[in-house]
Amino acid sequence: MEFDELVKKRRSIHYFTDKEVSDDDLLYVLEAARWAPSAGNNQPWRFVIIRKPESIEKIWETTTDIEVPISSKRTIKVTPQNFMKQAPVVIVVCTDTQAYKGKQNSIFADRFCIQDSAIATMNLLLAVANRGLGACWIGMYREDALSKVLNLPATIQPVAIVPIGHTQSKEQPRPRKPLNELVHYESYQSN
Repeated sequence: MEFDELVKKRRSIHYFTDKEVSDDDLLYVLEAARWAPSAGNNQPWRFVIIRKPESIEKIWETTTDIEVPISSKRTIKVTPQNFMKQAPVVIVVCTDTQAYKGKQNSIFADRFCIQDSAIATMNLLLAVANRGLGACWIGMYREDALSKVLNLPATIQPVAIVPIGHTQSKEQPRPRKPLNELVHYESYQSN
């Protein structure tokens, strides 16, 4: 598949069939994620693979009971990511917060850990689409609860939950803003 076609084909999929994701497909997407660029080639990403339905249920629970303030007087409760429970496999992308310790670029370690792991997540999502599978990047979760469920060491931070599976979704591309609304030249506010 051509790159421009792949980028436009990738969707956030919320509907999965009960067909298992093969080990070959899983290794393919992990290999794509592994080849992401990173600052200083430190490769801080780590991946936790979950296949057991009872473990996926525990991860799903970390997306519940989240309240977001929308004003000084009001909060809204976030809808749990229920579709995650249908996925036959979930990958939790994490970052090693100590990956830059003692290195020249350690001054920006917090930034690089998130950026690098986000790039790996995007590579993973493109590989999923290239294999004809579906996935969704979930960033709304209770971090402490997720860390506890996965038994993560203190230096490993979750970045994204990615349910993956076969899908029959026929979602079409969603509208995109035109470039002239997104691109600025020389500075954000040109004279």
